[in-house]
Amino acid sequence: MATRSRRTLVRSLVGVTAATLTLTFVPTMSSTAEPTPTLGEVTRQVDALNEQASQANEDYLEARIDAGDAQRRMSAVQGRITREERNLAVVRKDIGALASMAYRNGGLDSSLELLLSDDPAEFLNRSASLDQVSRGQGASLRKAQVSQQRLAQDKLALAQELGGLKEAESKATAAKTSIDERAAKAKALLARLTAADRARYDAARAARAATALRASRDALRTLDSTPDRSRSRSSSSSSDGGGFTGGGVGSGRAAAAVAWAKQQVGDRYVWGATGPSAFDCSGLTSGAWRAAGVSLPHQSRAQYAATDRVSKSQLRPGDLVFFYSPISHVGIYIGGGLMVHAANPREGVEVASISSYYGRVFAGGGRV
Repeated sequence: MATRSRRTLVRSLVGVTAATLTLTFVPTMSSTAEPTPTLGEVTRQVDALNEQASQANEDYLEARIDAGDAQRRMSAVQGRITREERNLAVVRKDIGALASMAYRNGGLDSSLELLLSDDPAEFLNRSASLDQVSRGQGASLRKAQVSQQRLAQDKLALAQELGGLKEAESKATAAKTSIDERAAKAKALLARLTAADRARYDAARAARAATALRASRDALRTLDSTPDRSRSRSSSSSSDGGGFTGGGVGSGRAAAAVAWAKQQVGDRYVWGATGPSAFDCSGLTSGAWRAAGVSLPHQSRAQYAATDRVSKSQLRPGDLVFFYSPISHVGIYIGGGLMVHAANPREGVEVASISSYYGRVFAGGGRV
């Protein structure tokens, strides 16, 4: 069945694992005579490819959500079609009994002959003939007419939803291909490094991650030792020169989300991942709020649409912070102008200053 095969394809797209989306760099012998690139050139190009893959990951997640929505709508329409067909069968059975009685009493009414035909278009086009039958027969025929019309409308809606599903599947496949292509290019670039440069690249990457982790832990210690000024808005504008509040996480669900996010600092960044030890940006924020009992979609633009707008100066711990245009990155605000976010494959999950890290591309805040 076509619908079943499409449902299978959607599940296969949704089931893309973190492992298939992770860049795994394995040195290979170069098969070309191209000059060996410098370590700096390779580092810059790999970082750019990682950024492009992150953008493609957002497109993939968005298409996956669209495909899931289309599949759910299709299921709802199919349910209505099943009910309408069942209702129509009951009405036809009732009218069949009327037709049998009429035949035994001297002939079959022309309107009943029309209904019992296999051409629904003919039935609908000539529905004015209902006036020619008895009151009881007319009521049954009108019920059949309504069922026929609803059935035709639902079948048209099903075809439209199927088209939307096909489009979403195509976009998801294209985005996944884009991620894979950039991963392959990065792998090929690293394979062209000399053994010595590759060792330096790996060492620099490890050192960068370690530095980011130390800085994040230091920031958390400082933040947690800072008095909570979140209830004193009059002093927030001068707290750090950026209009942010100080430390503290308050209570309730926001506090639970922030506490969970802090615990993930140091975890890896992997495209499409939602934990437990690796995340992409929206996978981290959806995980934080899931720990607080709130369900958010796994995609930054979808999370922006699902939250209430809040300005930078009014951010409270637990709010989501969005970046770029179109939006393609999200973190969770933890107070003091800081956020926890799954940054990229280099730094992983870290604490960062909103103003210094993404000051020029801040797109807004969202309150859950």
